[in-house]
Amino acid sequence: MENSSDKESVELIQIDIVENSKEDQPPKTAKDLFSVFKVSDDSDYEPDENNRSDTDSDEPLSKRMKIKTKKQAVVGEKAKEPESADGSLKKKKYYSQKYKKEWEAIPSVKPWISESIHGPHYFYCRFCKKDYKCGKTEIFKHMSAMKHRRHLTTTTSGVQQKFSFRGLLCPAVTPFQRSRAKDINYKLIGPYAKFLKACGVKGILLNDVMGEGVSLTPEERKSLTEYWVEICKEKNQFLMVQIGGAPLKSVIDMAIHAEKVKVGAIVLMPDLYNRPKNHLDLIRYIKIVSDYTEKVPILYHHYPKYTQINIDMSSFLLDITGEIDSFVGLIYSTNDLQESLSALTLNPEKFVVFMGTDEVMLGAVASGFTCIMGNSINILPKLAESICQCIKDGEIKSAQASQNLLKKALDNIYCNGDAVATMKAAISIITNLPIETVREPLQTVWEGTLSKMRNKLREIGII
Repeated sequence: MENSSDKESVELIQIDIVENSKEDQPPKTAKDLFSVFKVSDDSDYEPDENNRSDTDSDEPLSKRMKIKTKKQAVVGEKAKEPESADGSLKKKKYYSQKYKKEWEAIPSVKPWISESIHGPHYFYCRFCKKDYKCGKTEIFKHMSAMKHRRHLTTTTSGVQQKFSFRGLLCPAVTPFQRSRAKDINYKLIGPYAKFLKACGVKGILLNDVMGEGVSLTPEERKSLTEYWVEICKEKNQFLMVQIGGAPLKSVIDMAIHAEKVKVGAIVLMPDLYNRPKNHLDLIRYIKIVSDYTEKVPILYHHYPKYTQINIDMSSFLLDITGEIDSFVGLIYSTNDLQESLSALTLNPEKFVVFMGTDEVMLGAVASGFTCIMGNSINILPKLAESICQCIKDGEIKSAQASQNLLKKALDNIYCNGDAVATMKAAISIITNLPIETVREPLQTVWEGTLSKMRNKLREIGII
């Protein structure tokens, strides 16, 4: 028979099992991917007694006065706690500001502020890579701090300053032989490059979608890069090379090679085998590649129609800020001018944004884009140049006429099949170079269609 005293001696212990610890949670910001960050209780603020102001604070004046009174208390003397009517001590309530999304709309704050992983009462500075306690006053104090200003002025790295190209960028095509193997026809590259130079093209993008980069082996892409490096040196053109759309190991190998032969910049498309699920996956992918190439600028080609990956580029640019020093900007190949403009104006001192769609060239230039990439620059670079110059001179009607002619020409080209095959056919018509052959699985434009296209382009005044 059990003793009652034995029952009373039994102690129940409650064990709380926490599922999904912080370490198991997926990363929510770029800083979760690469570094260990700690909350800072310091504001890094060097106070200026002659210019102190509390006007920016969201706290009520009475609350701020209580905090000041506490700070002015004599050191070592314990402040008296307020008493209630019955003589017991009252517990003081202190105001604790939570993070507000609306702060991100302040132009001077937007490029560097974000929510903290440490809770709603902290904000995170992307430039300083530290977390601070919330409060509008604290934000502006931090922005005035010498440490923050130093980080702000050094945010643009040497690699970013090195990337100075602005203007029209031509996505060059790759000539192939008409043989069964469809080997690269290097003999045609010289005359083709000469035509582009004669038309005033100053920027070349190699091995991108129009260049059938994903149809080339890594060795072919490296060989083609070496060939164009020499041409661009001779003709004083800026060369950018697209290295994505291949297994990561091959991408890294091509990145190292591109840096070795001293290309102007490398362009990345996403991993088409293991597609990024969100913008943080994409940042991590670019970070892996950048670790092998510290001195060459990197751009990302955002082309959702081709890659089937539609990621918010504004969130991407915000979170990549300060994480990859060699990342310099985007090529934006969509018809969404509003979205691309948001990316352009987000942090223009740090990131360059190319508009990569012919159909919205006029709107892009009128909106402030100084970097344009378009397939039409292969055949009508003077027309693209005319749009840019007319907008600059305020000749809107002339710019509209050039854009309408450009659209009419592209409509009559692309209606005959795949964009790459039909554009190469158009190049062969205009340059008289046998450059129309594409590599399987793409299909070369049939001779009858080529003849029909030639007549139509002659009819609208292109040739």
